Amino acid sequence: MSEIKKIPINQIGTSDNSGENCSASEPFALRVLDSSMSPEFEVDHIIIIDPSITPKTGDYVLYETNSSLILREIKITDKIVLKALNSSFKELTIEDTTSVLGVVTQRSGKRRKFHKKYN
Repeated sequence: MSEIKKIPINQIGTSDNSGENCSASEPFALRVLDSSMSPEFEVDHIIIIDPSITPKTGDYVLYETNSSLILREIKITDKIVLKALNSSFKELTIEDTTSVLGVVTQRSGKRRKFHKKYN
């Protein structure tokens, strides 16, 4: 198994990612590094995140914790739950969506059959 590399991230609210420049609302790409969302998102899939989309139930979202970024499916009812597709990972209940960095709009992998768009 390959070693997971830690990638430093900026804190929310810094000038680099707070929306003070136009790039903060532009879609960006990330590589999936764990199996928490398997089988929909496998390790090494590339995902496109759009920070301008407001999340709704059933969307796959990128969420910033104190120490990392996580990819989860969001369920919004009387509470907000972030659910991993892999049952080995716990659900996370959050207060609001301010730390949701965006919604997944596309996925691609090493083969064309892994490419998918999300609405």
